[in-house]
Amino acid sequence: MGDGPHAVILAAGQGKRMRSALPKVLHPLGGRPLLLYVVDAVRTATGSAPVVVLARGDTAVRDILGDSAICVEQEAPLGTGDALRSIPETLRGAGPVLVVHGDAPLLRPETLQRLLAAHASSPRACTLLLGMPADPSGMGRVIRDGEGHVLRIVEEADLPPGEPVPMECNAGVYVFDGAQLWPALDRLSTSNAQSEYYLTDVVALLTGPVEGVVVADPDEVLGINDRRQLAAAEAVLRRRTVDALMLAGVTFEDPASAYVDPQVVVGRDSVIHAMTTLRGATVLGSGCEIGPMAILTDVRAGDGVVVGPAHLDQCELGDGVRVGSYCRVRPNTVLASGVELGTHAEVKNSTVGAGTRISHFSCVLDSDVGEAVNIGAGTVTCNYDGAAKHRTTIGNGVFVGTNSTLVAPVHLGDGSYVGAGSFVDHDVPAGALAVGRSRQRNIEGWAAGRPLHP
Repeated sequence: MGDGPHAVILAAGQGKRMRSALPKVLHPLGGRPLLLYVVDAVRTATGSAPVVVLARGDTAVRDILGDSAICVEQEAPLGTGDALRSIPETLRGAGPVLVVHGDAPLLRPETLQRLLAAHASSPRACTLLLGMPADPSGMGRVIRDGEGHVLRIVEEADLPPGEPVPMECNAGVYVFDGAQLWPALDRLSTSNAQSEYYLTDVVALLTGPVEGVVVADPDEVLGINDRRQLAAAEAVLRRRTVDALMLAGVTFEDPASAYVDPQVVVGRDSVIHAMTTLRGATVLGSGCEIGPMAILTDVRAGDGVVVGPAHLDQCELGDGVRVGSYCRVRPNTVLASGVELGTHAEVKNSTVGAGTRISHFSCVLDSDVGEAVNIGAGTVTCNYDGAAKHRTTIGNGVFVGTNSTLVAPVHLGDGSYVGAGSFVDHDVPAGALAVGRSRQRNIEGWAAGRPLHP
């Protein structure tokens, strides 16, 4: 792409209509800052890191970008033309310059590649990406001459009253001839409704043809200026993600109610039930059944996993794991193949061996549980002594009776048994039976002397 920057992303806007202390381009979309979608699309289309123009002192955006972009600061908020003019001479060149706004996260890399190819197909000063969205509010309109060449772009606030409004909208994506772009930026004026240097005014200052390429999918040109548009973009992104998974062999019981982040991976022949949320780096194997009303965040699961209406965070599930209704599986938990959790169970920071069953209303915290263990309903591993947390270790083939309390640190040897309702605060040898409760006493005549309630 010549000796200039491969691409420039304008991300210095203040985003006042977002009504937020968070920079507009850092608002989350599909679980990621929306700016990162633009960076990814540009890097894919050009094969190199873009230059990103930031507001002065915007360390939050700089930190998010890391080494994925070259950062340049705009000294003052004087408009998009001034933002592009902020790029130093060392990063300017005479070759084609792709310019994209940082609040357009729905742009596809192939659309940018098509725009670049169109620009390279014939000598021209600029090639614009155009769209005709259902709601063009806030977008600049394109004025063409009798031969179809682009004459200029008029911002919505500057449209003459009473005249027909052009249908074609400027998407804020350009490929400029660098040799003309940089001198034209120095000729911009602020004689407009916002008293800013508009990048769109550059088009009228160029010498040579300016052409437009109409985007096939109008959703791609949706810019984000307020939270309504952010929600609209989220809906588009969610629909794209779910459609792609269905085409890859995943069944969605109710696609409209599923919330799936774009980076989520789901294996074929899996079924996602209604009102299920899959977030972050979640990866599910084939033949899984998730939901309804399940929430999985950063979960890695094998094949044939079944999860009911449960909440799972940052955990790993082996093949054939079954998680019952209203369970909570918390971070740093590994459930090996064939593990079963009953309803209302909780597991946190624990490893659970293959074939183990943790029954309903049990709470397994900070524990290492072996294979083929039975943990009866209502069992709790007490991990906290008021000052520090301790681990419970349960060997292979252990049977823990209902409503038992295991006080860490404690070790239950292989094949040991714990009687129902036991309080265990000492190690249990392999093969031993632990009964940690007082002997039953029957007090004759007690009820007769009991005070009666009115």
